[in-house]
Amino acid sequence: MEQLAVSVKESIQSMESRIRLEEIRMLHGGMMFSILGTFAVSLIMFFVLYKHASSTLYLALWFGIMMLSSLLRGWDTYCFINASPDEQVKESWGTRFLIGSTFAGFWWGMLAWLGYSVENEYQTLIVVCIVGVAGGSLATLSYRWQTIVFFIMPALLLLELRLMLENSDFTQVLSYLLAVFILFALSTSRRAYKNSNQNVKLRIEADYNEKALREAKNEAEQANAAKSTFLSNMSHELRTPLHAILGYAQLLEHGDALSQKQSCNIGEIKHAGNLLLDLVNQILDLAGIEEGNLNISMASIALDEVLKECKSLVQPLADEKNIYVDITDTTIQVHADYIRLKQAILNLLTNGIKYNYNNGSVIIKCYHSDNNRVRIDVIDTGRGISREQQVLLFKPFSRLDPEGEIEGTGIGLSISRQLIEKMHGTIKVESDIGKGSTFSIELDSHLPEDDVTEDVVQCIDNNATIQSVKNKDNLKILVVEDSLPNLRMIEYQLEVLGYKADLATDGNEALQLFRNNHYGLIITDCNMPIMNGYELTSIIRNEDKSDIPIVALTADAFPEREEQCLAAGMNARLIKPMSLEVLNAAIDQWLSNTLPGKLPKSTRG
Repeated sequence: MEQLAVSVKESIQSMESRIRLEEIRMLHGGMMFSILGTFAVSLIMFFVLYKHASSTLYLALWFGIMMLSSLLRGWDTYCFINASPDEQVKESWGTRFLIGSTFAGFWWGMLAWLGYSVENEYQTLIVVCIVGVAGGSLATLSYRWQTIVFFIMPALLLLELRLMLENSDFTQVLSYLLAVFILFALSTSRRAYKNSNQNVKLRIEADYNEKALREAKNEAEQANAAKSTFLSNMSHELRTPLHAILGYAQLLEHGDALSQKQSCNIGEIKHAGNLLLDLVNQILDLAGIEEGNLNISMASIALDEVLKECKSLVQPLADEKNIYVDITDTTIQVHADYIRLKQAILNLLTNGIKYNYNNGSVIIKCYHSDNNRVRIDVIDTGRGISREQQVLLFKPFSRLDPEGEIEGTGIGLSISRQLIEKMHGTIKVESDIGKGSTFSIELDSHLPEDDVTEDVVQCIDNNATIQSVKNKDNLKILVVEDSLPNLRMIEYQLEVLGYKADLATDGNEALQLFRNNHYGLIITDCNMPIMNGYELTSIIRNEDKSDIPIVALTADAFPEREEQCLAAGMNARLIKPMSLEVLNAAIDQWLSNTLPGKLPKSTRG
């Protein structure tokens, strides 16, 4: 609290200091115009009164001192304008300006004495001149209250005194009128000061707010950059050991003479590893959505393709809990991103199974709704969701099962909603306790056939059955990985799949092996000491004119890393951890499709 109070006090003092500085800057800013006006009016009054003043010597004295004081004040303004910002902050500038203004006001008032004329019309001219100068000062000196008062009052009071000493009806009337003007001038000057001071404050506050916004924006950008770096590092650091854990667990499953207990233990290792991998993926997806870095590829998609694939993926979980999963026949198409729509529907299906009763069901129905929209209903017979839970349902880390009896991260529904909204759709829920839930997705209907993009074809092709490579004994693969456990694990995986491999722990070692041997495929990590995977690929592409496939194997799952891999000359990217099936499909694709001078399209690993 004390630090906060000190901070607030310092902010107030800084604001007041800035206001004072702005006031003196604006006073000096109008000073040159005031000096020119003073010179012109003084010169006119001198020549007009020269033959009518009671004392020509006194009038000349007044004119000379007025010119001298104006020059001194002009010089002071020149010095202020050319002073550094640190110099301008000094209080002495305000004090000198106040003294100069006070003397100028006093000396204008002295015109009624030193330029006195017995002729009424010239007395009136002097009154008009001094009153006019005082009125004009309300605009040029309104930025500081003391300056206005100390200029106006000496001028007008000296004039008032001169008029009161005259014992004539004419001067008495003028003195009454002048007294009224003095009161008016004081009142007006006060309002003028308040208005100008308020404008200065508002402008300074606007500057402070703009500066605060810039600083907040910079801090936010730095925080986002730090978060992205952290998430990238977290992804790499978690995926690398997960790659070894899940890979070795899968290799153990292929072993012989495993007892039932050992098989169960391996299954638990895979289950826990996959749960952790799912959490990492969902956190990265959530971060990507929040930062606006999630790539969405919209196209016309056949719903039955997506739903059949989703059903096949969740069927093992459904069988485990005796849940009946059914999809109504549909030939409907929607305008969406194939991968992201599958991700959202998978999440709804998985939740419908996990939060269901034994022997329950999850049904998917699709139909056309209003306004050229398609509705996808995921209907389960589960425990239902209360009104209170429905309010929090789509917020990150909000669990339907807070006690943790059912596995989950509490992120999936939040990601699903944001993915659907990215695809210009909506998602909502209707549920009653004990009666199950219905999650509904609405998306735009399909586009004309001509608008079907290549991305859809690519997605379908990636999920098609790939023919196995023949003559594996004649093919050798170069594997580059700086983590020895992962390197050995990949070697074992390739042995299980029937491939021979040479191993390298950095790009430099891999480059020497490449120059001395013939390989059908290179699988390389990206981040390595001495020479990383990007540098290795660039050198190989520059030295070797053949189209040997080079596939990245990285724990960094961010989309921009894929672009970096392709830019370096790699053909595809595989993300750790990687199953035997994924590795086998990737190798088969690249080795079976590689022809002289022709490579298949780059795909996501």
